[in-house]
Amino acid sequence: MPREHGAWGILLIPFATAVGVSGVFDLKVALLLASILCFFVARTSYLKDNARWTNLLLATSFACVVPLLFLWQLWWLAAFGAVATPLAFRKTERSITMQLLAVCGLTLTAPAAWYTATLQIDRRAWLLWLLNALYFAGGVFYVKMHVAAAVGRKAFESLLEKLRFGASVLVYYGALAILGVILWPVTLAYAPVVVRAVAGVCRLSPTLRIKRLGWTEVGYSIAFAVILIATLR
Repeated sequence: MPREHGAWGILLIPFATAVGVSGVFDLKVALLLASILCFFVARTSYLKDNARWTNLLLATSFACVVPLLFLWQLWWLAAFGAVATPLAFRKTERSITMQLLAVCGLTLTAPAAWYTATLQIDRRAWLLWLLNALYFAGGVFYVKMHVAAAVGRKAFESLLEKLRFGASVLVYYGALAILGVILWPVTLAYAPVVVRAVAGVCRLSPTLRIKRLGWTEVGYSIAFAVILIATLR
C-alpha cells in the first residue's frame, strides 16, 4: 500500500467533492474510481520494483477505463491520464516545487470525476480542480512549517518570532481569505483552515506529534469537502 498517507486525501477528496456537487454516482463513476485506485496503488508497486503487482494493477486500471473511453466516449480521461502518469511514476521528492506539482496532478481527480459524472468539461470542472488544488497546496506549506520547526529544534522565545517563522503560511492563507471574500460563498470551505493556520503559527513548537497532525489534517479535509459540496450544490 502507498506510504504517502496524505496523498490518499489529496487524491480522493477532490473526487468526492466532484461527485457530491454533481449528485451522480453511477457505473461510469464507479469504474473511474476503481481505475484511479488501482493506478495509485500500482505506483507503489512500481517504486518497490514489484513488477508482478505493478502489471496486474495497471492492467486492471486500464480494463476499468476502457469502457469509459470506447463506450461512453469520455476521451478527456486519456488527457488526464497523460498528465498524471509522468507525475505518478517517479520517486517521491521532498522539494516544495515537486510536492506542489504533485498536488496539482492528484487533484485532477476532481475534473475527471465531474466529466465522468456529467459528461461535460465546463467551467465548474476547472473550478473544482482549482479550489481543491489551492486547499491542498496550503496543507503542504502548513505541514512543512511544523516539520521544519521540529527538525531545527526551534525554540521560539516570542510570538513575533513565531510569526516570522510562519510568515509564508500566513501570507498564503491570507491570500485564500481574500479569495474567499471575492468568491463568497464558494470559498467558505477555506474558513476552518485559515483559522487553523493562524492558530498553528501562534502555537508553534519544536515538538512534532506527526500522527496527531496527520489525523487533524484528515478532519479538516473532510470538513472542506462537506462545506464545498454544500456551497456548490
